[in-house]
Amino acid sequence: MESRFSLARKLTSRFRIPAASYFVFMGDEGRVRRPRDVILVVLGGLLTLSTVFAVDRAPEWAVALVELIAASPDWVIDLFRIGYLMSLVYVLTLTALLVSGRGANVGRTRDVLLVLGGVAALAIVLSFLINSSWPYFFPEIGLSEAVPRFPVLRVALVSGLLVVATPYVTKPLRRLGWSAIALTFIAAIALGYGTPFHVVGSLGVGIAVAGTVMLLFGTPRGYPSPEVVSAGLEALGVPNNGLSPTADQIWGLVRFAAEDKTGNHIDVKVHGRDSFDSQLAAKLWRTLMYREVGRTVSYSRGQAVEREALVSLLAARAGVNVPELAAVGSASSEISLIAFTGSGIPFSQLDATELSDALLRKAWKEIDTLHGSYIAHGGLSCDTVKADAGSVAITDFDLATLSAEEDLIAADIVGFMFSTATVVGVERAVSAAVDELGKDAVIAAMPYLQLPAIASRVRKTTDKPKVLIEELREELLTVTETEPPEPVEIRRITVRSLLLPAMVLLLGWALIPALTQINYAEIWEVLQEADWWLVGVAFLLGHIQYLPQATAVMFAVPAKLQFGPLLALQAASQFITLAIPSSAGRVAMNAAFLHKFGVPVTVAIAQGAIDGFSGFLVQAVILIAVLLTGEVDLGLEVDPSTVPWLVLLGIVALLIVVVVTVILTVESVRSRVVPILKDAWGALSAVLKEPSRAFGLLTSNFIYWNVLGLTLWFLTSAVGVDLSYNLALFVAAGTSLFAGFMPIPGGIGVAEATMTALLVAFGLEQSVAFAVTMVYRVLTFYLPAFEGFFTTRWLEKNGYI
Repeated sequence: MESRFSLARKLTSRFRIPAASYFVFMGDEGRVRRPRDVILVVLGGLLTLSTVFAVDRAPEWAVALVELIAASPDWVIDLFRIGYLMSLVYVLTLTALLVSGRGANVGRTRDVLLVLGGVAALAIVLSFLINSSWPYFFPEIGLSEAVPRFPVLRVALVSGLLVVATPYVTKPLRRLGWSAIALTFIAAIALGYGTPFHVVGSLGVGIAVAGTVMLLFGTPRGYPSPEVVSAGLEALGVPNNGLSPTADQIWGLVRFAAEDKTGNHIDVKVHGRDSFDSQLAAKLWRTLMYREVGRTVSYSRGQAVEREALVSLLAARAGVNVPELAAVGSASSEISLIAFTGSGIPFSQLDATELSDALLRKAWKEIDTLHGSYIAHGGLSCDTVKADAGSVAITDFDLATLSAEEDLIAADIVGFMFSTATVVGVERAVSAAVDELGKDAVIAAMPYLQLPAIASRVRKTTDKPKVLIEELREELLTVTETEPPEPVEIRRITVRSLLLPAMVLLLGWALIPALTQINYAEIWEVLQEADWWLVGVAFLLGHIQYLPQATAVMFAVPAKLQFGPLLALQAASQFITLAIPSSAGRVAMNAAFLHKFGVPVTVAIAQGAIDGFSGFLVQAVILIAVLLTGEVDLGLEVDPSTVPWLVLLGIVALLIVVVVTVILTVESVRSRVVPILKDAWGALSAVLKEPSRAFGLLTSNFIYWNVLGLTLWFLTSAVGVDLSYNLALFVAAGTSLFAGFMPIPGGIGVAEATMTALLVAFGLEQSVAFAVTMVYRVLTFYLPAFEGFFTTRWLEKNGYI
């Protein structure tokens, strides 16, 4: 058989199936409903509703865009007319191809016709409700002068058709579709069929209808047919006797079993064009939100299979027993594949008696060899380790990491230990690991024995993953004779803890009319006249704050964290801040979350201090920078020569000496404080030693405060106030800084009073200032805190806190 090291030609050669088609080659693999479908419905609905409620209130940017396009020369307008007509040709042609072309079936035809009919029906209803007339069906015929109408039917049809056609058509047709949408978008504005506002809403109509149809009936999984894969495998130099799909399939990847002409077994993994994961942006999003620890982003299917082949060859060179690489490459424009020869039975298909202790120790020996070359597998389980005639081989290196750090290696160890425990039991699984790796390696990996560190597919192999983890932890402590790590206690939320902020909120809002000149009727008038399109933008910005908060945590600690749960943690932190005064609750929740990913308790607690300190630095820089611009007049008349600076410095120095003396002389204090300070300094030093982490931490906090500043700026613009962005940023940062010093949950009352006072000082009327403050606090604090209640429960249920 060909040596695994003589495959340069196969690794570098790219063969194409000599066939062209407008459609994706898909087998009859059934349909599935995806999270993307829900996102499409929600996004399309928001775009549509925002246009419906503000259809006659075009924002300034829309008016400016119309004027810019209207100033185009006549020959450009003629080109737009041709382009608008070609968009209709695109709709008719693509519809005909989908209904009668290759691979047409009842499901595909139904989806296309339902979307086109649904878009037309919704457009007619909306047009009569808003315009009391029909929408423009064929404005090219008989229309002398256009009046902008919502919705623009052509835009809705093109967008809806492209969305529903995406699972079926090849990349060239998809790209042509996006070009048609862009051209129709601009042409509709240039020809006066709709304003930019109308066109955006029409895009939402198409997306919402298509998303609804896909949510109701599902979309194909995007798996290529066995015939196409067989032809692709042969094009890559591996003649075969045909393929059949295996029972073990995962989203975005299809597995086949085959035999070559000599009868050798072949395992084939095919990366096909899935209706969600084929696009680069979707791949990156899925990797961030659902990545396993150590997941590496592949920017194309070809890169994914080539990288797996590279890691497999490097593991073999290190002495790890891996299957023989048979072929790798892009077999067509729609599929890339990688194939290995050799048989073997996955550990998951063996029972406890067939999976002997000897096989377990051999598996751990191969894993130890792999880790000795600083390669982390990233997905070790009983599915990726196979037994064949007394030997053991490791497979599936698609999630592997080269030059792996200790946390990824530890994740491999606990993941495989958990997986083998589901087959042979806790005692045998722990015994085999300790016997082959040694106590030190297992003890080092023990902090990572947490539910979030176990891959989701492995967790699903048992009904009670939390119970199994506890049993594994107890057995490891017994076998290694070590003490359990100190747990992170979270102060649980009770009804009593929620009563305090509720009472403070009600009391504050009741006292406002009595203590100020603010009248709630005036506030309601201000809100009624507000531009709710800009309020909607502020709503979105208020939720974007989670992103820089999450990245700040990622830069503050060295552990590999899953981005999806980390985003949920930010909302949960808002909720616990509302329920528990001071930062104690937030610090405990962050520490508990990080501890689940193997971060030591002291380092996890230090993370909060590091993140908080960097946030304070950014806040201070922002406030000082705005003050230096001269826009802020605080009205302070303080003569620096009259301030007793020496007395103040002496008091500060005395306090420092007292604190240091107590720490050094009192044993009970020293034993508690010094280890924490050492770990905290170590964590801070680790951040400062890596410029990328320090820069990322500061940048994340800078983006966070600018997001809040933009939110406030959009709200002041919504009520017609011309407040500069610098002042809006100053008010947002200053309010947070002052409210943070108060021992009140979430700064309730204090934040509202501070922001209102600052806005009034910068020229806003009291009723307008309080209206802006109230909406700002709802969007950036109260609403996120309400969402945080549900994310807290989700984090607890899934073992993240």
